[in-house]
Amino acid sequence: MRLPLEGIRIVDLTLVIAGPVATRILAALGAEVIKVEAPWGRAIGRGSSPPSLPGAPRPYNALPTFNEVNRGKKSISLNLQHPLGRAAFLRLVTLSDVVVENLSPRVLPNLGLDYPVLRRYRPDVILVSMPALGHKGPWGHYIAFGPGVEALGGLSSITGYEGGQPHKPGNYYADQNAAFHAALAVLVAVYRRRRTGRGAHLRVVLREATQATMGEFFLEPQMTGRIPTPMGNRHPWMAPHGIYPCRGEDAWVAIACATDAHFHALCAVIGRPDLTEDPRFADSLARKRHEALLDAPISAWTRRHTPREAMLILQGMGVPAGAVLTVADILGDPHWRERGFVEEVDHPEMGRTLHPTLPWQATGMPRRQSTPAPLFAQDNRVILQDLLGLPPAVVAQMDAEGVSPSEPVEGSR
Repeated sequence: MRLPLEGIRIVDLTLVIAGPVATRILAALGAEVIKVEAPWGRAIGRGSSPPSLPGAPRPYNALPTFNEVNRGKKSISLNLQHPLGRAAFLRLVTLSDVVVENLSPRVLPNLGLDYPVLRRYRPDVILVSMPALGHKGPWGHYIAFGPGVEALGGLSSITGYEGGQPHKPGNYYADQNAAFHAALAVLVAVYRRRRTGRGAHLRVVLREATQATMGEFFLEPQMTGRIPTPMGNRHPWMAPHGIYPCRGEDAWVAIACATDAHFHALCAVIGRPDLTEDPRFADSLARKRHEALLDAPISAWTRRHTPREAMLILQGMGVPAGAVLTVADILGDPHWRERGFVEEVDHPEMGRTLHPTLPWQATGMPRRQSTPAPLFAQDNRVILQDLLGLPPAVVAQMDAEGVSPSEPVEGSR
């Protein structure tokens, strides 16, 4: 059975996290993704990661973050400011369906490669732009990475310890979230084009994609006048709800009681059935008002168990609980492996590594085994010469002049 995006070719002009994750998702769904890289090398931690395999002398090919978010793609290098590079890019656009970019809003217009131009070469092209703050408005030209977007989107203001200062989330939340929105937008645009024959320019704004996940926090001040603030591990209405210490060093378990039945089961497990008779904990509203008083009896029990033990005992009694696992714990987790969510990828210069796959499975749809992230410019000849039809002499000239080099060329900006 074919994957849903087989036959779709995507030109990837993306950097860092948000755009590359979006195109990685599309590659996993069957699209051919051609990553167009700048001649001066890779943007994520350029040159900061040593190769993990003996005899692999090119550290820019062994960047863990780059190799995670660019699995399943091809790579060519092109200097889009050079006439030969720009011409090759536009030729590639004529043979492609989608272009995805998350550059500064100034870049494509300055290069003469904005949507009106691309449409002249491919009338039904789908261009997906992923600006941090949008293409219009007083901040439209600003540049921001994930932490700045999360701050401007309001997410940082509700992340952190109760009563403490704002924090950024622990991962690239704004980037990853926008990536899935962008992938969905491509699916919708491809479906629409099949019905109407029309392309589109889609704009997935990272700040707005972040805000779309936290609508209740925008409603609260409108309805109550209260400004949402960080609440740590608490919950607006569940109680008890938190992270509790376990036996061992830096060992924790998460417990979330959403109902009276959960609370009664928890009290039975920890040997404190008397708490269910206390009027301060009679219902969810009462427990929420007095939840701090529940921390000590719960912690007294969790400290006697490891995180996994506590989780298994509580889950066995119907109490929602989860061990707080480190990434190292998860890599050795048999449940994680058995689910088929993890795959081994053998990269020629980074070695064999484990990667998460798409977080959904569909009946009857095969799962594409990821190829490793491409080495820098590894597909130059195949794309430029075989696909675009450029003469070998021109391809050699582009390599020699740093327009489409086979290795990064410092000073070619």
